[in-house]
Amino acid sequence: MKLPLLLCLSTLTLTACSFAGHMAKEGALSLTERSGREHFTLEGKLPANFELMASAQYQVLDEEKCQVRNFGTSGTSTRNMTQQQTTELKNYPHDFSLKIPLTHHVGSCHSELYRVALYVTGHYDELNDRQSRHGGGLGIVDTRPENAPAFDNEGRLYLRGMCGWMFQISRLYAGIDKLLHCSQPDENWSQDYDLSKRKGLGVTLGRDELAGKTVMLEIREDPQERPSVRRRWIETPTGWKPCQGTEASERCQEPPIFKTFQMNGQECTVYPNCTE
Repeated sequence: MKLPLLLCLSTLTLTACSFAGHMAKEGALSLTERSGREHFTLEGKLPANFELMASAQYQVLDEEKCQVRNFGTSGTSTRNMTQQQTTELKNYPHDFSLKIPLTHHVGSCHSELYRVALYVTGHYDELNDRQSRHGGGLGIVDTRPENAPAFDNEGRLYLRGMCGWMFQISRLYAGIDKLLHCSQPDENWSQDYDLSKRKGLGVTLGRDELAGKTVMLEIREDPQERPSVRRRWIETPTGWKPCQGTEASERCQEPPIFKTFQMNGQECTVYPNCTE
């Protein structure tokens, strides 16, 4: 019985030592982690109770120099090179400004920016801190495609985002849930009612002309809320009224039979005013 126990202890010791050595190596490498000097600026405006997270994603230039050991599989994988920045959450409209490096380095592992994922989060219930998120992104390629918008003479490119709320009766508690949906309106801030026909929030940028430039992103909140699913609510002069579904689906019956719902501890018949 002693030999297996000794082998087990020996294996555990080797594993612990290997893990400790790996952590020490990673700790030393973290001291060399740095961003490149060249960057572009993402700045703009956000509505009250909105925040933005920009997740800069980098692709490594030499995979052999960017391998990280995985203890779960006893193998290796390519190092994940991502940097995240989040704006402040404020209860009034506010400006933001973020610097996005074009390159990132850890030791001899070098990488270049290929995408900036954008996550817009809106908060709609301060008492319960309820929120919803929707995203977009900036695609980075070697050279800007011909059909992609160009920077102006001052080195600025303007991007518009319209974020609207879609409401529904909550399945988890007695109340209303809201989902956020963001898209890119035209120059007049108008867009199609059909969500499937709207343009996603984002643009393609050329890496070779990006250093020192500024992407101006303005997010506006759509004042018009809408149901998250069609034909479960009917719009009336006093607001949106939910209706009973059929035996085959949750869509409204014909003629509609309306039902009540809970909101802010009250029994309501119409959204958003509660009472007619």
